[in-house]
This record gives sequence, C-alpha cells and structure tokens, in this order.
Amino acid sequence: MKTSKQVLAAALASVLIIGAAGCGGGGRPSSGGNADGGDAAQTTAAPVTTTEDPNKDIDVQVDYEDMANIEEVDTSNEEGAGKLYESGKTAGTLHALCFYDFHNIAPEVDISELYAERFGGTVETEIVGSLEVVERLGVLMASGQSPDIIRSGWDYLPGYIINNRFAPLDDWLDIESPIWSELTDVIDDFTYGGKHYYWPSNMAINYGVTYNTLNVEATGCKDPMDLYFAGEWTWDQFEEILVKWKSVSPDNIGISMGESSALHIAATTGTPAIEFTGTDILNNMKNANVMRAMEFAEKLSREDLVFPEWRGPDSDASWDNLMFFIMPAEWAEECGQNTLFKKNLDGEIRTVPIPRDPDSDTYYLLGDTYGYLVPSGATNMQGAAAWILASRIYRTDPEVIEKREDELMYDGAYYYIKCPECKHAFDSERGEVGETCPECGTARKAKFKVTYTPEQMQVFRDMTDPSKFDFVFDCHRGFGADMRQQVIDIFDYPLKGEDTYVHMLEEYNTVVEAALDPYRELVKEANG
Repeated sequence: MKTSKQVLAAALASVLIIGAAGCGGGGRPSSGGNADGGDAAQTTAAPVTTTEDPNKDIDVQVDYEDMANIEEVDTSNEEGAGKLYESGKTAGTLHALCFYDFHNIAPEVDISELYAERFGGTVETEIVGSLEVVERLGVLMASGQSPDIIRSGWDYLPGYIINNRFAPLDDWLDIESPIWSELTDVIDDFTYGGKHYYWPSNMAINYGVTYNTLNVEATGCKDPMDLYFAGEWTWDQFEEILVKWKSVSPDNIGISMGESSALHIAATTGTPAIEFTGTDILNNMKNANVMRAMEFAEKLSREDLVFPEWRGPDSDASWDNLMFFIMPAEWAEECGQNTLFKKNLDGEIRTVPIPRDPDSDTYYLLGDTYGYLVPSGATNMQGAAAWILASRIYRTDPEVIEKREDELMYDGAYYYIKCPECKHAFDSERGEVGETCPECGTARKAKFKVTYTPEQMQVFRDMTDPSKFDFVFDCHRGFGADMRQQVIDIFDYPLKGEDTYVHMLEEYNTVVEAALDPYRELVKEANG
C-alpha cells in the first residue's frame, strides 16, 4: 500500500504541534486537553476534518508495507513490553480510528515510519469527524469490528475506562521498565480496578501566560520570564503587573482568557476540581484551596482586569493594549509572534507558566499528555502495544528532540521556497539575509517562522518536566459533554465577572454530584 506523505508533515514532525486551526485561522482554542495539542494538544483548537490528502499534488511516496518487510523485531526495541508481548513478533496491521490520517499529521507520520522499520507494522486509519469518534467507536465495538487504537483525549478519561470501553495494558506493557519511569506517576493516576489503562508517550505543554515584553516594560515591573526563573512568578506578581498596566491607561486590558482559564488558576493550588483516585471520584469544588483560588479570580474581575469576551493572540489589535493571554501556550506563542511579524510591531512575545500559588512552595500545573488508548475489543493487541512503544521511543529519541529544538530555535533568514517573480525553486527555506533570486535578481520574500529563544525553549521544557512541576489532572471533561461545560462555566463565569463562585456552586453543585454518582457506583463495584 502506497500512501501519499506530506512534505510539510514530515517537517512538522520535528517541531511541536501548535494549533490545529493554525494562527490567523480564527479557531478558538478549547480548554486544556489532548484534542490537540498537543492537545497538542489536548490543548488546541478543534481540527478541520478532511479525508482528502492536503498535499496530494506533491509527488512524494512512502511505501510503508515495503518498509515493514522485516522478519523479526530486534529485542532492543521491545524495552518496556509486558509478559503477553511476543518477543520478535512483528506488529502486523494496526487499525486506528481518528479524526485525521496517521500518515499525514505529525507526530504520527514519523511514528508510522518508526513503527514499520522497527516493529514491522503498518497502520490504517478510519477517519471520522472529531466529534464522531466516540459514537463511531461504539458502533464498531458493538459489531465486533473494534479498532485497535485511538488517540487519547480528556473527554475519554476516566469515564470511558469506567464504562469498559478501553483495555488495561498491564500484561502488554511493563510499568517497571526504565522507559516508563518518567511517566509512572501519570500512568498510576489512571489506575482503575488495580489496572493501568493509559500509557502516554509524553507530557504535553498546556495553558500558559503569553505577553509582549514592551507592555510589561511600560509598567516598570519585572518581566514574568525573569520572575519565573527567579522562582518569584506568583499570583501576587501577576496581579501587580495587571494593576499597573491598568494605571498606565484606563483603556488597557488585563487578561484575555481561553475556555477553562480559571480551572488552570485553581490547579496551581494542587487541587483539581474533579479528581479520580482510582477508588473514588472526588468533587473538590468546595475545597478550601479551590475556594481561595476562586476568590483571587473574582478579585481580578472586580478590579476590571479581565476582558470578558474573546480576543485571541492572532488579532492585530490585541497587542496594542492587552497584557496577558491565558491560553494554550504553544498556540498563543506562535500566534503572537506571527502577528508581530505581519504588522511589523516591536517587542518580543514570551510565554510563561500559570503563576504559582503564593501559599505553596510547590509549583503545580494542570497536566496534559499525548498518547493513545486501546479499545477493549481490539484484535491486534501486539500491534497496539508496539505502537505505544514506538511512540515512546520516538518521543525520547535524543536525535528527534535535538532536531526539533534546533528547528524551533533557528533565528536566521527564513524565506518562501519559490521566487516571488519568476518562481525559481530554492533548495531550502533558509538562506542568508538579503538573498536574491539567481535567475531574475528579485529579493527573496521573507516568511514567518515561530522562533524560540533559548530561554523560551527552557520554559517549555520545564512545563513538561515532572522534576520541575507537580502535575494535577482534572477529570471534569471525562464524564460527558454536559458536565464538562457545567464545570467550566462554574469556574469561568466568576473570572469573567458574570457571577460569583459561591452562587454558581449553590446553583449547580448538586447537578455535578448527580452526574458523578452513577460513575461512583461503578467504581465501587470494580473495587469490591
């Protein structure tokens, strides 16, 4: 089987996944969750679904079946496999269900090659709309045609594990293996009935605070990135910058927020709103830490420091009088840089984590991951386990990491590949400053490329590093769309000044409890 492979996707495999909608595309990011990101991110805008190859006119072909034509899997690739995994056996054909083709989108485009070359496996993707994955999964499972793997998402966790939609992987993957050591705590967070269901390939960058350095300079305050590296980036410094920014001009805007921004603030106390312990589901919305965080959020609103409507970092006007964006970090960083590039504006776009709770010495962040789940009706468990191993190998490959970071930190001249006048094709998008076309002498046309400074690169490394942050996993998304939106509204309305947190709890906490109770009963049954 020959599959058209995007040249762009291959290039993007070496960089971070930003917003699926892209900058300037008008897509509004969803709350932190792997529908990115990214996700991302489980952190990015909902992707546009298409079954048409967006790069069909580029004549680059990859024959995955030929690449997968190996006789036996090298045991060095099987580090992290479990007792049911048959050593040396090739992975066969893996049937995936997703809202995009694994052969056309990073990082799966490169994982597909690794999967073929090292595990002798090929993947075929059934593509459906991003909101249709769960419904289609149910239909396929009911007809005995379950896929072998799907992209994970917070909308599936833990509700669909509790409802037995996914298979435990303890017999297929070895949690004691060094390959999983960095993620052991995350894998344990999704223990159910004493078994592990979700083995992510990596931590992913979630929401952050994005800003233009020039605006911070106008306040006379220390730069948030400097504060972060000094260990002083807390709610207090965050608020001080906003207050001083407002005093510079009454027309200045403090915060533009993405959906679920208040949940990210609350998570810096170390307490998730809805917590899955493996033996219970806790509603922490009345917890003292969460209440204190929401008092801080309401204070920001009362001080007129929050913009109640949507304004994204890809809006040309945003950077004139807006200080902070609380949104998916990579998406906001790229969009901010792109806007400054297009409008030729001054300053530098930077992104830092959500500020730390000043009452805590520990830095907590709302955690995000990238990974896959295996439906309970999967027939190729060997192949599914091999894909998860391939994903982890790819994400931890030093050469892949170095290539990705080198690309992101490249700050030289960057051009369109063709001459704007005679369409002469250059060998690379990179070049010398002021380069001209050798055919007609026309100046090459500059092209936007997101560029991370070494400091920004370090911040983003930190935001996925369990040694730098304690990650809080909030499960409000994992019990149905209605409850997901209910919890987001309970938190975001007070931050936007549309209601108080206490009143929102009085009105809706019993609704949340009623939605959780059936799942609690199933958890009790599973734990005897």
